This record gives sequence, structure tokens and C-alpha cells, in this order.
Amino acid sequence: MMVRTNGSGRVLASVLAVVALVIGAFQGWTSFRTGDKLTLHVLTGVDFGATGDIVKTVGGLSILIALVAVVALVDPSGWLTRLAGAAAVIVAVMFAIEAFRYYGHHFDTALHNVRAGFWLELGAGVLLLLAGSFNSRRAVVVPTADENAETLVETRH
Repeated sequence: MMVRTNGSGRVLASVLAVVALVIGAFQGWTSFRTGDKLTLHVLTGVDFGATGDIVKTVGGLSILIALVAVVALVDPSGWLTRLAGAAAVIVAVMFAIEAFRYYGHHFDTALHNVRAGFWLELGAGVLLLLAGSFNSRRAVVVPTADENAETLVETRH
């Protein structure tokens, strides 16, 4: 019995999301700070401070999520891809909440001051969630009673 899988859509979507996460890590998240300088404290409080240590930045967290998404490419079930997507969406939502608080609970001002890094994080998270939900098509070749003939059966898992 031979099994062939066709998961190219999931792989393409995951690769696009990883690229978006890495690019977004170095883009502006606010009108005055890029993701590689924006401290992680912005996710839990209204502190839009800077740090020089990339490990302690929102951009560093974005790169870590991208690494998880790369490792998820070897997982055929897609649960690790969905986990990376959920993490990226959670980071984006936490940032959006704190940006809303920072700008005095004015939605228009907060929306105007968030930049490309935030949108790339959110879009990549949604794309990873969708990519992890793609069912891979499997073509299973089942031998028949005749030893020389084979029947092709397609299943979805």
C-alpha cells in the first residue's frame, strides 16, 4: 500500500505567515517604536518602553512564534500550526487592547497609531490558523484481488 499526501496549500500558507511574522518583527508597531525595540511589557500594561535586548521584545516573541510555525511544517496533523497561529493572534489582541488603553480609549486614535508590524502579526496569525485547518488529501493505493491491478482510493483526514 502506498500513501501520497498533497499538503502544498498548507505549506504555502505557513511559509507566507512565517515571512510575515519575521518582517513584522522589525516593522513599526506604533507611530514611535518598532517591534524589535518594543518591550514585552506592552502586552500586559500601558508601558510602550524600549529595550535593546531583542529577546525581551514583541519582535523577539514574533520571531519565536515564526520558529514554532517552521517546526510545525513537519507535523501532518496541523495542530502545531494552529497553536502558532493562536499565539500570534493572542499577541496581536493583547497589543491592541493596550494600545486602546494607551491612547485614552479612543478607537480612532489607536487604530491610526498602530503600524504594519501589528497588522502583519494579526494577519499571519489568522493565516496560520487557516493553514492548520486545511485537511491534507491522501491518495491511498489499495491492492485488489488481482495481483496486477491496484485501485486508487482518495480519503480526507
